[in-house]
Amino acid sequence: MQYRNKPELQDRLAAEYALGTLRGGARLRFEAWMREDAALRRAVEAWQARLAPLAEAVPERAPPRRVWQAVERRIGAAPAAAEAGWWDSLAFWRNWGLIATGCTAALVGALALRAPQVVEVPVIRQVEVESRRMQPSYIAVLQAAGEKDDRMMFVAYAPRHSDELWVKRMELPEEPHNHSYELWGLPAKEGEPPVSLGVLPSNEKSTIKLAAAADQSLRDFPALAITVEPLGGAKGGKSSGIVVAKGHCMRFW
Repeated sequence: MQYRNKPELQDRLAAEYALGTLRGGARLRFEAWMREDAALRRAVEAWQARLAPLAEAVPERAPPRRVWQAVERRIGAAPAAAEAGWWDSLAFWRNWGLIATGCTAALVGALALRAPQVVEVPVIRQVEVESRRMQPSYIAVLQAAGEKDDRMMFVAYAPRHSDELWVKRMELPEEPHNHSYELWGLPAKEGEPPVSLGVLPSNEKSTIKLAAAADQSLRDFPALAITVEPLGGAKGGKSSGIVVAKGHCMRFW
């Protein structure tokens, strides 16, 4: 994949890396690129700073009891310390110290008799490349709609002046037979109906074409939601299905 001179692609990859959704070989390749590209490192740092507030919105969860039981089993299975023997003998260590001292003196003498050698040490220089300023953007992280289910189901991201909404399914299951998932903007004003942003593609990662730039299409929606609708989307632009995921839509600029 060629990422250089493609700021929008770099921005997306940095976002995926910071979210933890870039996995396997793709994550290893991206980490290799970061070691060579200061601009990518700064992009990732910027995304990590952007996403930090999201962690505060996620409720704390205690690890299941089985995790602690597994830890206790592993600790209990550790081999016991061996009984003291010659390894703990003072005489053994005194004699070993005398032998080691003699070997060291012999090595120093041998090195002193050798002709001096010139060793070339490679000099590694890190070149800092000026980073393109991160684009002002909208980002939404949607969690499962169930009260006791806080799984991250879906992520959406769009640069402020772009009409493309980048979407990625996290743990969103496959659509029910003959149904589609539809993404909705939830207005801040109570009583106003949700507005459809489009039917979700079946791909794990894809884009939705917005009606206008994100600054117009998303600015009035502090939250987004996903519903199950008839195949092809809700009829007449009115949602009739159950909500499967919802979450805040935040601005970063």
